[in-house]
Amino acid sequence: MTNSEAVLRRRDARVHPPEREDPEARYTGPGAGADVEWVPVAELDLSHSPRSAGENGEHIRVLAESQADLPPIIVQRGTNRVVDGVHRVRAARLRGEPAVRARWFDGDDASAFVLAVRLNVRHGLPLSLADRKAAGTRILCEQEDWSNRAIASAVGLSPKTIAALREALGRPGGRARIGRDGRVRPVSTAAGRERAKEMLLREPASSLRAVSAVAGVSTGTVRDVRDQLARESRAVIPAQRRAAPAPGAEPPRERSAPSAQAAPPGHGSPPGHHAPPGHHAPPGQQGGLDRSTALLRSLRTDPSLRFNQSGRLLLSILAVAAIDPQAQDGLVLDLPDHCLDFVAELAQASVQAWQGLAVRVSQRRSAPPARKQPTVNRKP
Repeated sequence: MTNSEAVLRRRDARVHPPEREDPEARYTGPGAGADVEWVPVAELDLSHSPRSAGENGEHIRVLAESQADLPPIIVQRGTNRVVDGVHRVRAARLRGEPAVRARWFDGDDASAFVLAVRLNVRHGLPLSLADRKAAGTRILCEQEDWSNRAIASAVGLSPKTIAALREALGRPGGRARIGRDGRVRPVSTAAGRERAKEMLLREPASSLRAVSAVAGVSTGTVRDVRDQLARESRAVIPAQRRAAPAPGAEPPRERSAPSAQAAPPGHGSPPGHHAPPGHHAPPGQQGGLDRSTALLRSLRTDPSLRFNQSGRLLLSILAVAAIDPQAQDGLVLDLPDHCLDFVAELAQASVQAWQGLAVRVSQRRSAPPARKQPTVNRKP
């Protein structure tokens, strides 16, 4: 397995975990009666109901007078706290029954409360609006990393209501939240979009999944960022086409951007050099390193380089070559002693190669532009 595949698998396991089992399925599904036990009524704790007004006496009498068997209640193991079925326990006492059927819940108090709210919202005597808001407030305090939709689904409120409760409590939560499906998603994708944009500008050929793993956003967000960059690039191309010479006309030898300013001698590129379209030359008083960084950033946004293989290769080489002095010091200090001579010789050879490339680029810049011959389709 390659390193990139390992990174993607770890990222998928973190951001896209296996689907969680429905917490209510064990207690309301077809096989819910498989683990029912008889529990003495005297051993049950009825003091943790999500109903602020207590039990409904009329509902208890209706259950007690019913001739049907009451459904099993749910009890937290270890505490005997009744998670769901307080009214049924009260009805059993009115009937004089010493025990009731029950199923055990294995979990902490916070999880037991969430399950109690879920079940009371969906069946039996519904919770009042005040009780559901109180439950949402408590879950916000105990499960702060849950999303608004996840809490809303548990308490039977709208996500907007939960968002208002969260704002009133002053608990914005972290940068990521757990959704209803158990997946972790960022609250805001602004930072992730910026990371994805920087990576796509630096490595345009990167796949959506690779950028998604590094930036921490979904592949759909990466695709949207890539499309946005493509639209920005297409907005530059029409201006370039309008500047193209007509067939048979003598093309202009050089053309300066209206906003470009000549850099003073000793700062930046040699005379006659012009930045790519859309680039604004940095002030002449800035150092050579700042100008090189600005030039490289401008080249990365040039569609004539980004959207062809040769241009992308050149951008990658330039990015590697643009090493700041601090990074150079770190590389030199980390070199083993037996590698110093080899690296010095290769670096000197690279200097000569770059000097040769600079001479060839200067010759290409000063030479008359080659006129492209039109293609003629001849019949055989």
